[in-house]
Amino acid sequence: MRQGQISIYYGMGKGKTAVAVGRGMRAIGEEQRVVMIQFLDYHNSKEIALLKKLEPDFRIFRFEKDRAAEDVQGAENDEALHKEIFNEIRNAFNFAKKIVDTGECEMLLLDGILECVEKEYLQESDLHEIIGKRPDFMDIILTGTILPAGIAGEAENIYQLVAEKEKE
Repeated sequence: MRQGQISIYYGMGKGKTAVAVGRGMRAIGEEQRVVMIQFLDYHNSKEIALLKKLEPDFRIFRFEKDRAAEDVQGAENDEALHKEIFNEIRNAFNFAKKIVDTGECEMLLLDGILECVEKEYLQESDLHEIIGKRPDFMDIILTGTILPAGIAGEAENIYQLVAEKEKE
């Protein structure tokens, strides 16, 4: 039986989601099932439409409403919006826990989940919980801009993506 691993892709550079999706593509090429849950990522509808064509082998889920970046940034000052986003993220996280509990895939991509810890929508202990319940065969990939110190110790693979040169 295959042995799953925890991998983290983090940093301020672009490409974390692309690398995670590439890992997922490789996994479906090896006849594994992939589930991707996106957190705090509101504007990748073209990429999602492409990935939806890979179902049922590669399934992607997003629980948050489509919002403008300014609205999300304003959530710190708008209690009702903050609570709405918090509830959406909690629903996504609970769905991720269900995927882990049922073992219905060999690879679980939690895209942007590290931002949820950074913005305090989730706690580090939430990530420890999901990692601790992971079936031995399952890979879990976490992405985001930060690397919580306590989570680093749980991972077999950690990659920091840094832009060497970037033109906007």
